[in-house]
Amino acid sequence: MKLKLYIGDKNLSSWSLRPWLVLKKSGLPFEEILIPLDRPETSKQIKNVSPTGRVPCLHHEGLAIWDSLTIWDSLAISEYIAEIAAEAQPRIQLWPAGRAEKATARAYCAEMHSGFSGLRQQLSMDLRLRMEIVHLQQQTIQDIQRVLELWEQALQKSQGPNSQGPFLFGKWSIADAFYTPVVFRFQSYGIQIRSERIKIYMKEVLKDPAVREWEEAAFLEKPVRLEF
Repeated sequence: MKLKLYIGDKNLSSWSLRPWLVLKKSGLPFEEILIPLDRPETSKQIKNVSPTGRVPCLHHEGLAIWDSLTIWDSLAISEYIAEIAAEAQPRIQLWPAGRAEKATARAYCAEMHSGFSGLRQQLSMDLRLRMEIVHLQQQTIQDIQRVLELWEQALQKSQGPNSQGPFLFGKWSIADAFYTPVVFRFQSYGIQIRSERIKIYMKEVLKDPAVREWEEAAFLEKPVRLEF
């Protein structure tokens, strides 16, 4: 069986980053195919591999039932990888172990997956960008406040004396994959964070080996130069 993950530019594609991190943490071998965004040929190339014409998109080839399974949604890809990783290596847990924690982590992912439109639009992911944003729109402010509220609630438990790790639900989970692009956004736009818990969390996310691998590759990409 062969896993192929189609992604967009690492500097820009927050949607691609999430399932890529999940695959990295799963320990499953996979092939990464990057389709550069914002080129004349981009739309056609993505449409050839993804029914929605968007990335990320996962192809799982060599299955008994289908010659190739296609999954075209970042959350669905992450759920699928969590299942097959647990079958291949039971010690790999991509969701928290407890039922309540797992349900809460899934709710965190679902909220990120479907919401935060203000944050996405005004603070689009650009890993190479460094600036101090002057004006935040009201919706963006509300989105930032909600993210910080979610993080603070989770970290009060996960960074306690009996914690198993520094991430949202102790050990790294899919929830952290879904909020890693937000950590990058806060860094890129100079969002000031007061909470020491959240500062620690953001540092842990940014120094994670898989996150650093993605970031280093993003800095090597050549940006598109538009000519008019």
